[in-house]
Amino acid sequence: MIEMMIMYEHKREGFMGWIHIQLIKLLNRLPSSVAQRIFLAFSGKHGDTVTVFQNANAAAYKALEVMYTFPERKAKGKVNLTNIFWENFLDNARSIRNRLALVKKEIIDTICTVATKKRTVHLLSVGSGSARPVLEAVALFNGQFSVEVMLIERDKAAIEFSKTLAAEFHINHTTQLTENFFRLERESAEFRPDVVELVGLLDYLTEKQAIVLLKKVLQVLVPGGYLIAGNIAPNPEAPFVAKGINWPTMIYRTPQEFRNLLIEAGFPLTNIRITREPLGIHTLAIVHKVVEPQGR
Repeated sequence: MIEMMIMYEHKREGFMGWIHIQLIKLLNRLPSSVAQRIFLAFSGKHGDTVTVFQNANAAAYKALEVMYTFPERKAKGKVNLTNIFWENFLDNARSIRNRLALVKKEIIDTICTVATKKRTVHLLSVGSGSARPVLEAVALFNGQFSVEVMLIERDKAAIEFSKTLAAEFHINHTTQLTENFFRLERESAEFRPDVVELVGLLDYLTEKQAIVLLKKVLQVLVPGGYLIAGNIAPNPEAPFVAKGINWPTMIYRTPQEFRNLLIEAGFPLTNIRITREPLGIHTLAIVHKVVEPQGR
């Protein structure tokens, strides 16, 4: 059994929590131009805030990678004080790292569950981006369980990055496809995934689009398989994220709205487990596609 030590970033308490709330209220009221200048000030040409700002729309995986790898780069002294401030001040950045840890944990637990019944586990990531949470989780099973991975992503640069990352983790059983997410039933028909990871993509899909995609996921997921899906929740920093960081408009859903979306797509309520990272900004749903009794 693979065990993973999770290091979450938690909510601020007391006076520091109050100060953070007041500063966010102030930042939310600023015009976009002013908010952006403040966010980018003193970052440096290749600083974290500049990288996030420049890639939030065109290459979101690069922006996310900056936040994912911040603790490691900080430990090596590769970030300046401005970047340290924003990476620690914005709960949205901290929650992204929490989401990474939580997704990895759920993938590990799910693979372990499926591996008790199957010799090889097939894991499909839809809208994979850099695929870091998937690849970091799968890398832990090298030599213990057989895990085949398929990544579907529209951004060719993200796919190339995931290939490099897979090589670094010595994972040679991956298939990367640059393809439309809504064609996944065609691309994964022979793959027959036991686990589908769908974290981050639903943040940008309307209710209608999300339901269509989730129905396709339900269709391709094998009986007894699992869906690990995520959606961002409403949070106080949302206005500044949109204005100051120039992040694309996201569709925020409460945990109940997220649950309702899954039910509308055909997943039974009793098979949906909802969990959240400690800051409450990202919600995960772990859904089991139960095996229907014979004769029904």
